Amino acid sequence: MFKKLFGALTGDNKQENQNYEQTQTSNESHEDSYEDNYENEYQEVEYDPETLHGTHYDVEDFDAEVAERAEAWIADERASGENLDEKDIQNIYFNYRRTVYTEWNNCDSDQMIRFEHANSLKYSGVQTSGFVKVDENNPFLEPVHGVDLRTYTAMCLKISAGVDYLEVCKAMGFESVVWEELNTIWPQRMGEDTSFTVTTLFGQYYAENVTVPQLENLKAEISEEGAANLERIRTDRYFYEELAGARQAAYEYGIDGAQWILENFGINLADFQSVAMQWMTEQNQNWNSADITEFHDYQQAKQKEYAAKFAAEQGGNIADDVNF
Repeated sequence: MFKKLFGALTGDNKQENQNYEQTQTSNESHEDSYEDNYENEYQEVEYDPETLHGTHYDVEDFDAEVAERAEAWIADERASGENLDEKDIQNIYFNYRRTVYTEWNNCDSDQMIRFEHANSLKYSGVQTSGFVKVDENNPFLEPVHGVDLRTYTAMCLKISAGVDYLEVCKAMGFESVVWEELNTIWPQRMGEDTSFTVTTLFGQYYAENVTVPQLENLKAEISEEGAANLERIRTDRYFYEELAGARQAAYEYGIDGAQWILENFGINLADFQSVAMQWMTEQNQNWNSADITEFHDYQQAKQKEYAAKFAAEQGGNIADDVNF
């Protein structure tokens, strides 16, 4: 269960949060309304640290401008006989929001994506790792048997690190049946929560390697080499990408990638996934397309290297003996 959940969180399953499709928007009657005021005027823009809106305008004015352009386009489309559904309307707003933000801040696409991450809940209804906004009245975050999401995450960390779940339950002071219910209800909420608040917050807690006082004395065994490698993947992005590529290659050759990492580098599943969430959160908060491309290409290259290694160990690929 943990591997499947963590795979969804870290992108191993390539299932991303909702991102609206881009559609062509060129309503010329509204394109120039603010262009003269903002073009080439704010080359060095100061951004609000929370919303990442430029401080030289009011958020209300920004939203109003997006709505004016979007609604004008929607009216024109409907007047021409187009039957727009809710997703079409969301796409139109999405694209005009990008257009206005870029115009008003004279920014590049990386800054625009950072802005979208910071405001993903407001504008698209979903959370982005590193920018979770928690509503204390959110029913999906209500404790289960007195166990809140942070404590549940701490328990998951211990268990996936190799600590027996019965020991975890004993330390928490409840019977194993309570853990079974926790491990049913919290994942169920993750699936039901369309804002991804529970899933994303779980991932952030995981990246923080959270703990609670009851569990602090429960330690998973880790070798000296494993501790050194763990510290290295936390601080060396290239080393992390190498191991991520190796793990994926292992799975493709029928090898348990998590177990392979443990046996060869001494890093257990919980610690590896915690670091994966750490790097993903940092990437979201400091979005840089050039760096992302570089790390992606590096991981792919390492995956090919390890695939060749696993193929050799298994006697070569079947296709190696086929001549055309």
